[in-house]
Amino acid sequence: MNTAKVNVSHYSAVTVATLLSALAACVDQPAGPPLQPEPKPHPVPLGVYEVTLSGLDGAGGALHATRIVPVPTGPSMAMNPVANGLALEEVSTSSFAEGPREEGGQRYISAIFRVRNLTGGPLTNLTAIPATSATTIPGTPFTELQLRSGGAANPAIAQSIVPSGAVSMGNDTRMHSNYPDVLQVFTEAEVAAIVPPAGVTGLFPYGFVVSNPATPASRTLPNAASDNDWSGLVTFAFRYPLQAAGAHSDPYSVTFLVVIVEDTETRMTESIEERQDTSGVRRAFERATALGATTVTVLAGSEALDPFETDYPGQRHICAVRTAGTPATPLTFITNPGWYTEMTVYMAGQSPDPCAAYFTVGDAAPAHYGIPYDVVVASMDRYGNVRGTPADTVTLTSTDGTAVMPPPFALSDGVAGVDTVTMVYTTYGGSTLMARGRRLLGSYAMFVNGMSRLWDGDVDTQWLTDGNWAEGVAPGAQDSVVIPGDRPNYPLLLANTGTFGVTMTSGTTVQPLIDLSLYDLTVAGDVDLGGTGTLAGTGRLILTGSGASVGGGAANFDVPDIRITETGRYSTSSNVTVTGGKIVVQGGRLRTVGHRIRVRPS
Repeated sequence: MNTAKVNVSHYSAVTVATLLSALAACVDQPAGPPLQPEPKPHPVPLGVYEVTLSGLDGAGGALHATRIVPVPTGPSMAMNPVANGLALEEVSTSSFAEGPREEGGQRYISAIFRVRNLTGGPLTNLTAIPATSATTIPGTPFTELQLRSGGAANPAIAQSIVPSGAVSMGNDTRMHSNYPDVLQVFTEAEVAAIVPPAGVTGLFPYGFVVSNPATPASRTLPNAASDNDWSGLVTFAFRYPLQAAGAHSDPYSVTFLVVIVEDTETRMTESIEERQDTSGVRRAFERATALGATTVTVLAGSEALDPFETDYPGQRHICAVRTAGTPATPLTFITNPGWYTEMTVYMAGQSPDPCAAYFTVGDAAPAHYGIPYDVVVASMDRYGNVRGTPADTVTLTSTDGTAVMPPPFALSDGVAGVDTVTMVYTTYGGSTLMARGRRLLGSYAMFVNGMSRLWDGDVDTQWLTDGNWAEGVAPGAQDSVVIPGDRPNYPLLLANTGTFGVTMTSGTTVQPLIDLSLYDLTVAGDVDLGGTGTLAGTGRLILTGSGASVGGGAANFDVPDIRITETGRYSTSSNVTVTGGKIVVQGGRLRTVGHRIRVRPS
């Protein structure tokens, strides 16, 4: 590129006079609105290139770049001829298939080129943006798809070739992100602002970044000292579906058009493949920090969208990245379906979302002791799409060891690739729910906590009879209970019983009560007997909660016996009377303000 140097001596006398006159006219003018920041210049096209990759079908022979050549675009394009601009030369290529072709398997390809800058000056933030022209397959940047036999491949395949990060398949059969700062994503408005070179009819909102490995904190390529001075690297990375008809239908070679631009802004993008690789995310954060990136784009499913995760510098979210079609009529997006790679577990209250963090929206409803709990298990690809083609049987297990799980089930029982099943937890606290298929494992952290359960008394007086409770399950030790008035039966304890809290509500004709009989009722929270509630019998009320209260009742708070343990910290909300028993404070506390506490004989 020719570098233009501007010197004041180049201005004519007329121009200088005009400037001075304009300045003088502004001297006494009232102040206008505050100055706004200058908009950042748009990326500037430097040249148009055509890239051909061959050996893509995996049917023998290695993937390689057969050519990458500049496309003549007229005298205004300083990048031509290549001897005076940018040169690109193949360094390495790779290709692998993931998944069977009958079930949406994908082929991933990447080609690394070294870049030499002979433009006469340094260049920075170079990006190769795929483009359309009169010769490309409509709606795509691809000019030609060929079969190994030499014939033309189905041109419709071009629409399903989408960009990816630089990835490889590990010996653990999992996909790994090789290195960051490969894919670059723009908004449609950002690429629309780029003035296309002659012959280019459109640009896609993505590209591939040229880096300088020698300067990790900068992408600047200095002008080459010689023809052997290659300072830059660029990776072209794509994926496309394996053709169901067989390898003979897969493209053997593809040719595509790119416009190389110089960007004034240091941008970065986290690819969808990177977001699934913890090491890949860490490297992307480190790269963005080292570059001083001002804008970092995250795509569909990125964990960086989670409000509890650290944001990238200048983070923004773009979900729908057009990879085929026009801005007005997009045909394909970067999230084009891939192979079944993830077994996702959705809790009650959650649902799939093609853009959100982890492809999930909604807050998981808590599980409760003894209450049936529904979960949804879905077979998905890594791009947020439910995949209905795989035939898989799923087994659910839980680390708590006591949960009642459904028998193994097929994912095709409901909507293809999705099934809803029910389980019952019988242990409080944390556990991990695991969904295991033929080769995939999905998991979700579960926490079973207490809830409020309502006494019906429709069956008998026994606390542990499930039918006496509106929820159909007797409460556990971490549940609170509500005892209303006007019920046919009221609880009679037949053993020591624990609950988190007790609340009574008045009835019209029959008032609520709990008959302790001879047993202890241990409460870890509040005890509120309302206006008419009663604790009968000769058993003890044992209080273990912190920051809780006791009060209410037909005769204020009248109980046969109270014991406050060393963890108990209670205050009164009414007068408290112990009839026939005693108050024992075992290292805890019972505080009253304006209420009376007394012990009287029965």
